[in-house]
Amino acid sequence: MQITLDLPDDAFAKADAVARQESRSLGSVLADLIRSMKPAPLPAFTPKPVPGYRFPVVAGRPVTQAELDRILEKDDLP
Repeated sequence: MQITLDLPDDAFAKADAVARQESRSLGSVLADLIRSMKPAPLPAFTPKPVPGYRFPVVAGRPVTQAELDRILEKDDLP
């Protein structure tokens, strides 16, 4: 795949120096750098919408009004 990158001058100089020193293309140097990176973190859990419900439904038990009142009181919220 071909793309255009806008690299800062210092980053380009370092990658270009490695490519020249190792007799490789700049693309292969950048590809190896990207492959050596840690994998991206997994996205946060997003429950699937349930038809007929306005908000996502997740497995678990219902929260009572008393529990909500206790949480709000603990956090000094109305």
